[in-house]
Amino acid sequence: PRCCHLHMSVPAAVLPINEHGLRDAFQVAARDFSPPSGQIQGLERSQDRGALLWLLIFCLSGISIGMCFELLDVHAGPATGTSFFVCLIGYWAQFLVAGAYAAYSGNVRKAVWSRGMLAALLASAACDGAAQALDYVAQVEGGFMLFTIFHSSVTLFACLLAILVLKTHVSWLQWLGVLLVVLGLFVTVLPNPVAAKRSFVVGLTTSLLGSFCLAASYPLSELVFRLCPEPERIPSEEESCVMGAMLNVIAFTVWTLIYTVPRWHESIVEPILAAPQPSFAWACTAYSLYGVAVGIHSLSFWKSVHRLGTVPTAVSKGAQQAGCFVCAHLLFCHSDRHECMTWNYGHSTWSHWQKPVSFIICCFGVVVYSCGKADSGKHPQRVQQQVSFLGDESPSPASPS
Repeated sequence: PRCCHLHMSVPAAVLPINEHGLRDAFQVAARDFSPPSGQIQGLERSQDRGALLWLLIFCLSGISIGMCFELLDVHAGPATGTSFFVCLIGYWAQFLVAGAYAAYSGNVRKAVWSRGMLAALLASAACDGAAQALDYVAQVEGGFMLFTIFHSSVTLFACLLAILVLKTHVSWLQWLGVLLVVLGLFVTVLPNPVAAKRSFVVGLTTSLLGSFCLAASYPLSELVFRLCPEPERIPSEEESCVMGAMLNVIAFTVWTLIYTVPRWHESIVEPILAAPQPSFAWACTAYSLYGVAVGIHSLSFWKSVHRLGTVPTAVSKGAQQAGCFVCAHLLFCHSDRHECMTWNYGHSTWSHWQKPVSFIICCFGVVVYSCGKADSGKHPQRVQQQVSFLGDESPSPASPS
């Protein structure tokens, strides 16, 4: 028909049209319609900025969780360790925050879930649930300071497990950054012993076990995305966060109904009355803020571990700990000298410098790791997958050779 006449030049390579000419025509068309290298690099930079933003949110929300627990300690006790009441609030918040963000962003797709992916998700959820329960007991029994110091082992455990499970390559400069972070966190305990709030043995044991369980959840969470058989139908981070929270929501809800509710007064009310500054209004506020912080922290964790990987997410714990020292000094030093940057269970010159030195070493470790971070090629591979349907099998300028 006349309306369909097109005036276009046909490459001589495809005349006459035969099997080889048709193949060459598709290859030429694929090159013509492929995004320019500048657009691909711009997409990579945009993805990098988004990943770093989520990692920043992960750090800031982690600091907020620590400050909310300090607030609970002042006004709410908090609840007894066997009640796991804080864990219940945290996982319900994770479920609701991730679900609300998925609905708001519209980032819901028909994902493919293989058996391996589901097994990794269940294992990650189980490890995370065990870690949160153990960490809660550690904070109640050992106190926030003791828990924070020994919880630093998460960074080292996560890096070792990432190497064993994910075969992640870590350069010597990255290892130096990891060891500096761990060293900076342990500086606050050497050589002066840290006084426990209730039981040093229980606090130490549960802190280390909780650290190992939490570290195990890092590579397992990343494995959820790596095992997807169809990269174009990979589940979103929000969906993974919601599904990972469901198991622990059910577990801690059942425990609350069976154990905590019949013991509500001694588990929840009495700790509030025995707090340094008892207040039911502040207790409700602190529990609510804690839930919001945990929900945001969990969502940003899934975003970070998917886009950046296990090791960078684990190393950021050093920045979180340094931030906790600073914020605790600014918010709680006037009411409790143990939270001051210039005091750490002693009156010697070193005790006044322990926390500042720890802060500097942690920050320096994060910088060293960032300088030694090798290019894993994850983002270029993703971009290459996004444009591979165009038919150009030759490597793109942004793809690794």
